[in-house]
Amino acid sequence: MSTPNYSLKVDIIKARNLAIKDRNGFSDPYIVMHIGDENYNTHVVNKNLNPEWDATFCHKIDPQHPPSEIHFTCWDKDIFGKDYMGEIIIPLERFCEKGHIGYNDELNTPQWYPLISHRQNEKVSGEVNIKIGFVDKDNDFLDSREWISIWKQMHHLSITEPSDTISITSTIASVETETTVTSTTTESTVLYNNNTVTLKRRRYNTSPQASEVLGLAFIEVVRAIDLPAEKNVTGLDIDMDPFVVISFAKNTFRTRVIKHSLDPVWNEKIHFPVKTIETDFIIKFSVYDWDKISTNDLVASKILPIKELMDLAHKNTSKLELQNIGDGMEEKEIPLEVYGKFANICKSKLVVRLKFVPYEVLRSQFWCALAKIYDSDENGVLNFVEIETMLSSLGSSLTNETISGFFTRFGKNPKTDELEFSELTSCLEERLSDFSQRSADINGEESDNEHIVYIKECPICHKPDLAHLTETNVVTHVAICASNDWGEVNKFVTGDFVTESQAQRKWLSKIISKEFYGSFRIGANSAIILAQDRKTGQMVEEKMATYVRLGIRLLYKGKHTVESKTTKNLLKKLTEQQGKKFNKPTSVGDIKPFIEFHGLDTGEILDPLDSFKNFNEFFYRKLKPTARSCDSPDDPHVVVSPADCRMMCFPTISEATELWIKGQNFTLSKLLNDDEMSKEFEEGSLGIFRLAPQDYHRFHIPVEGTLSEPKEVSGDYYTVNPMAIRSDLDVYCVNKRVISYIDSPQFGKVAYVSIGAMMVGSIILTSEPHTYVKRLEEHGYFAFGGSTVVLLFQKGRMFFDKDILENSTQCLETLVCIIL
Repeated sequence: MSTPNYSLKVDIIKARNLAIKDRNGFSDPYIVMHIGDENYNTHVVNKNLNPEWDATFCHKIDPQHPPSEIHFTCWDKDIFGKDYMGEIIIPLERFCEKGHIGYNDELNTPQWYPLISHRQNEKVSGEVNIKIGFVDKDNDFLDSREWISIWKQMHHLSITEPSDTISITSTIASVETETTVTSTTTESTVLYNNNTVTLKRRRYNTSPQASEVLGLAFIEVVRAIDLPAEKNVTGLDIDMDPFVVISFAKNTFRTRVIKHSLDPVWNEKIHFPVKTIETDFIIKFSVYDWDKISTNDLVASKILPIKELMDLAHKNTSKLELQNIGDGMEEKEIPLEVYGKFANICKSKLVVRLKFVPYEVLRSQFWCALAKIYDSDENGVLNFVEIETMLSSLGSSLTNETISGFFTRFGKNPKTDELEFSELTSCLEERLSDFSQRSADINGEESDNEHIVYIKECPICHKPDLAHLTETNVVTHVAICASNDWGEVNKFVTGDFVTESQAQRKWLSKIISKEFYGSFRIGANSAIILAQDRKTGQMVEEKMATYVRLGIRLLYKGKHTVESKTTKNLLKKLTEQQGKKFNKPTSVGDIKPFIEFHGLDTGEILDPLDSFKNFNEFFYRKLKPTARSCDSPDDPHVVVSPADCRMMCFPTISEATELWIKGQNFTLSKLLNDDEMSKEFEEGSLGIFRLAPQDYHRFHIPVEGTLSEPKEVSGDYYTVNPMAIRSDLDVYCVNKRVISYIDSPQFGKVAYVSIGAMMVGSIILTSEPHTYVKRLEEHGYFAFGGSTVVLLFQKGRMFFDKDILENSTQCLETLVCIIL
């Protein structure tokens, strides 16, 4: 996959008033700059205390492992060796606080940085004139706000949001679920919350402790109480063989089956990490009745917001002593929502035990666990030798003086006294939180600064490349892995499932599904379509008739079959026939079965169901004004999803073609049917908004601006199902489509491509061309079938939010809704 061409450009210009290191009253200074894994040296200026180097260096940035700081060390060059003249450490988080961080930004000027000494008895003086700035070799016109957005995306910075809104750059940033803290207010980016893109002022946590993982959730499914007495398959006896499916975000688990019980006891445990973007998600508990012959029946369910579990952590975070996984869990009776004829009769409950461990507490427990191992005499305290041995096992380069300081801090003698676990933990945590302390270099060699830990590979899960992480996140990673071994864990719930639907299936149906529809996993190119609901975090399987799923699988496994003239004529004929059928009055009989099959919410529909004269009128139905709401109706810098859809997004066209759009001849000029216009969007970004048949099928204006005259392009009627998009067929370029452009003051030129698909008889535009359109205004609607909207943005105009990008890189669609 191609990556953005970002670099950090640094000018080491000059220095003044440097310390004298040679007998002649001068020094021969030069500077070594360390960024990430690279070192850069200026030339030596002989016999000068006010040298001028005018040295420029460009360090290419890996967006997955961006540097956290730049470290400069000034040296005096001698014939044999070198003398230390001081150093400068510039945390890039603090540098970015000023806002003007692009190298070409006129307000980003060289700054004087004083040299300081990190060595005892080494006196230094002077300061160095340095300019730092970011450059994108493919995009010279990024402004300061866009660079801030790029920086935040690379570092996954945690966000909180107050209520005030501002006008800012068109960047899709973190979701509103993130929950951390700081006092530094920066200019914000666009928020694509559960259903829309919202722009708000935000505060960013610039601490090096900011992490994707907030902590670990532990759940024990204990038992169920008073499950409904369902009759067995013969109808002659009452029986229940219950099991529970637990799902959160991309984690789905299933307990074992308890035979013949209305009060089953499982005592099974699960655990999973909770990320910053998942704090508004839900945990779903679903109780199923296992049947030997017929399908498993959904008996009852209940959702629990993850925030409720996280709130429990505040009750028990002060204790530092090591806890087993089962310790400190709070038991909770959850009333279940029972389905079927027992819905209002049976008062079923699920008993669970819950615990959430914040990663700071988890890390503290890790230090305690490690200290226990090196407490050779098992007296609950550590002496100097035991601490030194423990730290050496982590690749630490802390000096004896530093370790001695741990003792003197508490008024103790390092030669004779011992530290309690809590005292040692507080010292180590303080070192981790100190901006001036950094990890070892890529070779594990000691740097001029001391470091606590250098581990190339996790000793538990054997994850490589830990050297790229900060010390804090290395310790956090190992602590999370180590937590699996704390205490006795007798049974763990099976967890190799993707969705609740898959977890409750029987082994035979799983084999049939894999054989006929394809692999059931995230990113698989099969007729089993998965998406993550952005509002709840749940993984959902798209519902479609079995014959449709199987037909798609067979049709798009081979390019020659689908591109044959016979197939094209057949799809066209079927589409025309289906369109005619659903325009007939008799088709109203298909409305209620369609609603029941897809579980549609009829309370959203504007007109009464009996007012529709045919199925097509129902299909492109309107919704009540209250069915959707807009977070920022007066802010033109908010981008609105054009439709209820399954969304994919890509920063560049090339990434889209590498990951998702697999058509061999796909080009922008073919998509837009215009060679000249396609040049406007070269290397731009794009969003793909796929409408499944069950979705609301009117589409809307995403950004305000002047709307062009639409251009209709005739074409075929292939499905826009992901399996077709990821085949060799150029679906977007060969299907029937209508292309419009919006000249937006906030976003530049935006291409709006409405693409018809199999069974889509018409693309009807209801907007007026050559008018100034506002966000949320209706642009048109599709008649029956699946369909897609593709939005193209010019290069450098749009930056998508991390969670949608992450799903897209995994070839996983994100379920979102338009905000009306």
